[in-house]
Amino acid sequence: MKSHRILIGVSFLVIGFCGVVLVPATWEHFYTLYPTPESETAFLKHYTPKLVIEKFREPNESLANGQHKGDQAGPEFVTHTAGFDWHFAMRTDRWEPLMNALREDALTQLQANGANILRQSGDPHSGFHFDYRIGKSIGTLAILPLSLDSQVHRVMALPKGTVDVLACIEQTERWFPKESENVVANNSETMY
Repeated sequence: MKSHRILIGVSFLVIGFCGVVLVPATWEHFYTLYPTPESETAFLKHYTPKLVIEKFREPNESLANGQHKGDQAGPEFVTHTAGFDWHFAMRTDRWEPLMNALREDALTQLQANGANILRQSGDPHSGFHFDYRIGKSIGTLAILPLSLDSQVHRVMALPKGTVDVLACIEQTERWFPKESENVVANNSETMY
């Protein structure tokens, strides 16, 4: 009789443990949104500042870039991130025109991809920031301020008035399963 009570007690513990551990894991699996190609906008897939950078770099000097992309599943939305790091030499008097050209190019590419610009801010010295909406996605694009590139070590010095710079651009998009005006209001400020 005593072993029967112990068996019942152990059974309740096992059932309780399964309820606490397995049910939430199963719930999370079935109610999590996962990244797919359809949850990425064409803008995120295809945006590049390469043509602008090439116009401003010094001829006959190196040009290097790095690119990164990432995705994250979630219960309410899917997050996609991307970014560029461009290393190149340019004349210092073209610093501000480059930043303005990057801003104009980003706006042109956003609009060409059907983006509704929700907010934009910045200047050539502090960088530019755009919040936008494309379909079911809310996104941000940040053109960070240019900086001197300390990673480059040259054998021969650059011509006077020319420096090595680093241009960085970061993107984040959140894709929601349903379009909603409330999504724009509630999430566009948290995208930074």
